[in-house]
Parts: sequence; structure tokens; C-alpha cells
Amino acid sequence: MSEQERPRIEFPCEYPVTVVADAGVTRREQLFAAFEEHAPGFDRAAVTQRASRNGNYQSLVFVITATGEVQLRRLFEGLKACPGVHVVL
Repeated sequence: MSEQERPRIEFPCEYPVTVVADAGVTRREQLFAAFEEHAPGFDRAAVTQRASRNGNYQSLVFVITATGEVQLRRLFEGLKACPGVHVVL
């Protein structure tokens, strides 16, 4: 596979998104708001969360039904714009 080729994703599909952010309820609610805006209807109960060793950061995994690359790009941009977000995967 050349550098130009990217793996193809068939949409719609279940798509996990991991966010590493500063710990805190406020941060979590900002993330949920971003997901509601760009991937409405995601299952809040299915979100998994893990705190860092010292409790300063949290890693959250959201599973959404991705509808296309544009949706994912906008979601990632929206998440990266949230204060306290360090990594979006």
C-alpha cells in the first residue's frame, strides 16, 4: 500500500473515539456536548472512563455510529477545541 492510500472504512459503522482530557465533571460534560452535536444519539451508558495514575487526566472511550469522513473530521475538530483536551484518537 502506498503512502497515498488510506484504509477504507465502510460507513455507517460503529466507531470508537478515545479522548484524553484533564479530569473533572465539567470537562466530561463538555465532551458529551460535543458528541451530542456531531454524533447525536450515541449511547452515554456505553462510554468507558479511566483515570490516570495520579488522577489528573481521564481517558474516555465513546462508541458512535459514524456516518462519514466529514462527520468524523468535524467531531475531532470540535473535541480538540474543548479546553483541557490533550489527545483525540
